[in-house]
Amino acid sequence: MKKLLLGLSAAATMVFAGQAMAGGHAAKELIVSTWAAPVHTMNANVFPWMDGELQKCSGGSLSLKLEYNLAPPPAQYDTVRDGVADLTWIVHGYTPGKFATTKLAELPGNTGNAEQMSVAFQKTWEKYLSKAGEAKGVQVLANYVHGPGHVNTVKKITSYKEIEGMKLRVGGGVANDIGSALGVAGVNLPAPGVYEAVSSGVAEGVFFPIETMYAFKVAEVAKYTFRNPDGMYTTSFGLLMNDDSYNDLSDKHRKCIDDMRGVELSRKIGKYWDEADDLGYEKFAEMGGTVTDASPAERAYYKEKTSGIEAQIVAAASDRGVDGKAALAYYRSLLN
Repeated sequence: MKKLLLGLSAAATMVFAGQAMAGGHAAKELIVSTWAAPVHTMNANVFPWMDGELQKCSGGSLSLKLEYNLAPPPAQYDTVRDGVADLTWIVHGYTPGKFATTKLAELPGNTGNAEQMSVAFQKTWEKYLSKAGEAKGVQVLANYVHGPGHVNTVKKITSYKEIEGMKLRVGGGVANDIGSALGVAGVNLPAPGVYEAVSSGVAEGVFFPIETMYAFKVAEVAKYTFRNPDGMYTTSFGLLMNDDSYNDLSDKHRKCIDDMRGVELSRKIGKYWDEADDLGYEKFAEMGGTVTDASPAERAYYKEKTSGIEAQIVAAASDRGVDGKAALAYYRSLLN
């Protein structure tokens, strides 16, 4: 009995010491379900930065741990909602029918870089889009977008007319609508499968921002980018946390999350995506890639062919109880 009591006392001392070392709080490690390659900016920059900020805020007692391959990209929302992981990042367009209001941030004609558009997106979500309640069972920590998307192909193109009938990977959301408007034979699959699809000939190219061409190695097999200076499309993302994981945190740890979330987190993520685009252009050039800008005539053609998409997306947002027209006007006013 004496040995047992001594053992329990030693264990209690170790727990107390561990709490003291972590600023008086029991250490809490949040599991992040992630995907994409380790070199992708979300994994190489965003989550390490978040981990550092949370550790700084909590005195070292709150941290993140990345876990790969817990679920495929389209299942990430369910993975966090169901508590398999504490946090994740999702592509809204990977779950067709669930998210309608977020498509407003993906529309053609939305100009700006990832940081500018991400900040505008988060502010618009807070003011308008959150009322739709599309994300259930989770805390939405940030909404954001990648940089401008382009057409990237195995064979060089100089006109949107050339991609009619072409097998191109489109990424869900508004990108699907754009592909349909341009007559593309859309290939729908998550980003990690694009390299294999293009290298095997299943797809002849992809709708991607330049950053992703490097992060997913697609620039090795598709060396031609057709770029629209007016903004072709972008893709919307959400950074989510399980409700129970959030509510079960101590007050101090929850405050660390709350101090980080929102517009400034969207701004930081967007900035990292812009830096990744810069790196993407550099790597693309090193790999022999060629960028061709759409002529004024091609830009006008693109605008004409995709002109009907906006009204559909605005109407779909309105069907979710959001003033879609006002939300889009507000979003774009933040980009001017």
